[in-house]
Amino acid sequence: MIRKLILSLCVGFCCLACEEALPDYNTTWSGVQFVLGQTLNPERFSYSFIGKEDTRMMDTLWFTVRPQGLLPERSSRIRLEQYEGKEWKYIYGEDGAIADSVLRVFPHQAEAGVHYVAFDDERMAEHLTLEPGELEAQIPVIVMRDRSLQDTTYTLFFHIVDSEDLKAGDEKYCNIQLGIADCLTRPAAWNNWFFAGTWSQTRHEFMIKVTGEDWDDEFINTLDLDQKNYYLYVFNRELKKENAARAEDGLPPLRDDPNDPNTDIIFPTVANF
Repeated sequence: MIRKLILSLCVGFCCLACEEALPDYNTTWSGVQFVLGQTLNPERFSYSFIGKEDTRMMDTLWFTVRPQGLLPERSSRIRLEQYEGKEWKYIYGEDGAIADSVLRVFPHQAEAGVHYVAFDDERMAEHLTLEPGELEAQIPVIVMRDRSLQDTTYTLFFHIVDSEDLKAGDEKYCNIQLGIADCLTRPAAWNNWFFAGTWSQTRHEFMIKVTGEDWDDEFINTLDLDQKNYYLYVFNRELKKENAARAEDGLPPLRDDPNDPNTDIIFPTVANF
């Protein structure tokens, strides 16, 4: 597997943009962190084997990282670790104040050697490095196709931690949640406004059927405004045909939840962003 490298021409800008994250720019501190987008939850990603050939049992996802502080003068190791995903759930009283809280551990967390190649596996070692002079680099996460993914999405919570060569950078840019599935699952890039509703398997299957596209993160993130408007036109045109055919067969309109008459699938006519 050949390592992909991305070089930035904006050296001055990058240094200024990340200066606040450094503990002391005048020390010999060297760190690394992910380059994340500007979306609402930039740390969330998803991948599904659905639609891939049956023989594909592994796939590689690439994440961009950027050095912080002093640039390494030699090949430096980047260290990744899985962590347990959990969150605080707050219980509110009648007065609106917090009355109690419960620490919730997320279910279905990915297992090394089953859903992904362990970060300390020798297949990862040569790729988890930052070379001298690199202003950006890409590091891999290798996902594995397991039977358990056919009906459940497993989430890999992982982050950059200190290695013998590089410190973890700004905590906001060191954590990633990666959903791994072999079934239809809500893409991280799913936008409720553009798709006119929350994700449902029925809606997703309809979109795939009428366009031939997977509508996964990789595809959604390539769309510009004109392309979004084109696909909305296709969705509305084909949905009208679908519902007409269903009416002839005595069936209700296509719904996100077949058992809930308040969930008829609709799409906007124009994309504003």
